Amino acid sequence: MRLLLKVNPGLEDVALEECAWEARCNPIEVRSGRGRIIVEAEGDLEWVYSRASSMRSLHAAILLLASARVPKTRDALEEIYRIALSSRVTSYIPDGSNFAVESVRIGEGHEYTSMDLSRMVGQAVVDAARSSGKSIGVRLNSPTVVVYSEVDEDLFSMGILLTGERSLHRRGYRVYDHPAALKPSIAYSMLRLARARDGDTVMDPMCGGGTVAIEAAMLLENSRILCIDKNPYYIKGAIENALAARVYNRIRFMTGDSTRLEELVDPDSVNVVVSNPPYGIRMGDPRMVRRVYKGLARGLAYALTPGGRAAIITTESGYMEKVTRSEGLRLAHARKVRHGDLWASILLLEKPG
Repeated sequence: MRLLLKVNPGLEDVALEECAWEARCNPIEVRSGRGRIIVEAEGDLEWVYSRASSMRSLHAAILLLASARVPKTRDALEEIYRIALSSRVTSYIPDGSNFAVESVRIGEGHEYTSMDLSRMVGQAVVDAARSSGKSIGVRLNSPTVVVYSEVDEDLFSMGILLTGERSLHRRGYRVYDHPAALKPSIAYSMLRLARARDGDTVMDPMCGGGTVAIEAAMLLENSRILCIDKNPYYIKGAIENALAARVYNRIRFMTGDSTRLEELVDPDSVNVVVSNPPYGIRMGDPRMVRRVYKGLARGLAYALTPGGRAAIITTESGYMEKVTRSEGLRLAHARKVRHGDLWASILLLEKPG
């Protein structure tokens, strides 16, 4: 069966690797930078559903039933209706049950809205059910089945949403919401990009609500995990999240300054650092950003083991690269990722062995 996977834009390769490991998926198409992957998955629908729901880099998995190029003019709506009508969508909606349509329109210049898309797909589903003798209804709240449709520029896709209306990146453990929280799917992906292995000492020196530490605790069973922040209120929130995630006992929480790591950890003692330091847009004063980043760079050079790795997400990539290079760290890789409403960079840094 073919699946349309929704992931964080810029991290498609990480999601594809996880899908290959967890659900025996083979790539068909990767839309780099757009957060969309089409794969062929082995196994029956129930098995694929259970595996997809547990993957930590995914936002959603859709059983793909139809895909076609359509124009951006309103003429596309009639074509979309015909495509949806001829799909096998009603075979996945039980007789006597109900459905809703979730629609997304991506790009500019369309002469129709996502609401127009939902209306046409919904009508096609109702008409297809009627012609097959099925009795199904429309229910917007808690429907039995969610039919998903999207137009990404000129590509229309539709299918059955397997993983629920709530995006998988919204982890249930987030009881405290840090004002600049990192998406858990990005935190997980950064741990993968930094090649965090079981048994490593993993640190987030600006942990905020503890997302990186919690994702590390869920990924790595036998690792020492350090969650540090200078704000005791954030540490309290991180502890609340870790308790909700049931990994509190796996994490060491410390109140301390990331620019003075020599007061908190031993030299050459941390294998992997993953962190989301504040950006200029969040701190307000660019001079403050520079002081923080200089101190963080010194701390990374001090704390990382020879051959140790750091994954840092920031919009201040040029300056971060400059100050880490001055501390002897090497830039191994850089990529753009979508972080909320911004395009940020993930920098992968290495301390020479």
